[in-house]
Amino acid sequence: MDKVKRIVQRDYYQAVLNRLHFTQGKIEKFLKVYDMDSINAVYNNLSDAKKALVAPIIPTDEQYIEIWRKRNTGGLNSFPEEGQFLTIRGEKVRSKSEKILADMFEKSGIPYSYEPQLRINDGKILYPDFALLNVRTRRTIYWEHFGLASDGEYAKNALSKLNSYEQAGFELGNDLIISIETIQKPLDIKQIREKIKRYLL
Repeated sequence: MDKVKRIVQRDYYQAVLNRLHFTQGKIEKFLKVYDMDSINAVYNNLSDAKKALVAPIIPTDEQYIEIWRKRNTGGLNSFPEEGQFLTIRGEKVRSKSEKILADMFEKSGIPYSYEPQLRINDGKILYPDFALLNVRTRRTIYWEHFGLASDGEYAKNALSKLNSYEQAGFELGNDLIISIETIQKPLDIKQIREKIKRYLL
């Protein structure tokens, strides 16, 4: 009976493998002819006069960014401390590191919103440091910078905030990116560049 089970299991595995190979072939064929840019080009090749009369099926990057900015209004955190550091975009942020981050996003061409309001599924409101748009994937990713991680009370609040994100289904490295610094270990610019490249471009 054991031998029969092994043979049947082997045949089952082979059938699954064959089906996966067949599906893989179909996907590879589709990817050879799939060209999203050619679909976007239908709208982009219209004259400006025609573009004004047409609502594209797929919004252009510029249109999508405009819609995204309206949905992700920044500067909504009512925390009393006023920002002291001016970004190249002309907005005030609360710390030098947040200014560095904002300027890096801007220079990389990443649409961002500083301190937007985020209502999570239990009705609780969070104010992420940044909401960011990956234009290529059209996904919103949140970025939290914890600049005083060596301070006990600050670290406790930071962990509580991370826990709120986790309970709301935000996955670190997918929906949420964090950066951390302490007095002994300042902001790692190289690491920030790597995260921008990996998650946002």
